[in-house]
Amino acid sequence: MERILLSLFFVLVFSNFVLGQDTSNLEKEEKTNPIIYIEGFGGPSVVKNFGVSGGVGLNYQLAESLFTFRYINSAGYRRKNDGPVIIAPSVYKSEDNVELALMYGRRWVKEHHSYSISAGISRNNLELESRDLDGIRTVSTIGFYGFPFEANYKRFYSKKRSNLIYNVLIPSVGFKLFGDIGKYTFVGVGVSVGFGLCKHY
Repeated sequence: MERILLSLFFVLVFSNFVLGQDTSNLEKEEKTNPIIYIEGFGGPSVVKNFGVSGGVGLNYQLAESLFTFRYINSAGYRRKNDGPVIIAPSVYKSEDNVELALMYGRRWVKEHHSYSISAGISRNNLELESRDLDGIRTVSTIGFYGFPFEANYKRFYSKKRSNLIYNVLIPSVGFKLFGDIGKYTFVGVGVSVGFGLCKHY
């Protein structure tokens, strides 16, 4: 009876030891450097009027989950009443929106490219300007929360070593559809350029 108990004891200890080794090995394999990348982007957009947007995004990827902090400045333009129309209409900035957003999404990485979609919550600060026939300006500022979103396609250097900044960073270039649904909705498309930490994909 004692031999049976000792045998069971050693079997349990040995199995726990083996399982513990397997778990630690898995943890070591999973504890590789994280996927972190920053990007700048810009392109045409529409708030109330046609204009341009530019911004930056800081991204962290865990498995296929993507966490993003985004800053965007979007401006819209209107034609001045007294400006020429035929050659080059004179315009003024009729709206200027600053967005700060936190988003969650999914990112799928292939050999040379990736796709991602994200959505979240944002805080917007919109400055509206109007001018009457005499050119007198009226400016108002509105703060509101919104529902930011974006979709990305990126191509990046696929090798582990990129030869950029001591083989630490991998450059990428892509296209972005972005926007924010709220009291004043805006949407835009643009080109993005980014840099991220080297990572085995």
